[in-house]
Amino acid sequence: MFGRGGDLVPPMITVHCASCGTKLFRYQKIGKGRLLHCRKARISGDHTVRREEDDGAGTVVGVYCPRCGRNVGVVEAQGINMHGGTFTVTGSALKK
Repeated sequence: MFGRGGDLVPPMITVHCASCGTKLFRYQKIGKGRLLHCRKARISGDHTVRREEDDGAGTVVGVYCPRCGRNVGVVEAQGINMHGGTFTVTGSALKK
C-alpha cells in the first residue's frame, strides 16, 4: 500500500470502544489473529485516558474510554494488555 509521494504506508487498524463507539487509537497490527496486546511503538493517535488504581496486589494503570469511561485495558511494560469484548476493530492487518 502506497501513500502520497509513493511512500510505503503500513496498514493500520482503528480500535473503538464497544460501548459507545468512540475512537480510542490507531494501531499497526502485524499478522492474523485476535488483538490481545498493543505494543507502545505501534500505537498512533492515542485518545484514551489513563488512571492509576489499586488492584489489591499493587498499583496498575488502567486504560479507559474518554467518553463512557469503560476500562479497555491495562498498561504493562511493553504496551497495553487489552480486555476482550471491550473494544471493536476496523481496518486490515499486515499479512505475515
